[in-house]
Amino acid sequence: MQHTTNTRVVFADSMDEAREKYLAMNIKTHDPNAVLECYRVFELEDFDINEDFNFVGEISVSPEVMQTIRQDPERAYVLYYIEE
Repeated sequence: MQHTTNTRVVFADSMDEAREKYLAMNIKTHDPNAVLECYRVFELEDFDINEDFNFVGEISVSPEVMQTIRQDPERAYVLYYIEE
């Protein structure tokens, strides 16, 4: 069964830069075939910066994550792995 792991918020000027910064964290996964998902929150249709919870891809982000995103919402990317 697939599940999400290792969710992080990264501030970047492009999706490629966000992925590079996330990968530079050397986050280990249990699944060697894990898929990295990356979302720019400002581009998500149903994302509301004023809400405490939001859906980003397959996950719901918490109030703590939203506080981080609010630091620079236009550059905020949410990344996580999908693993078996």
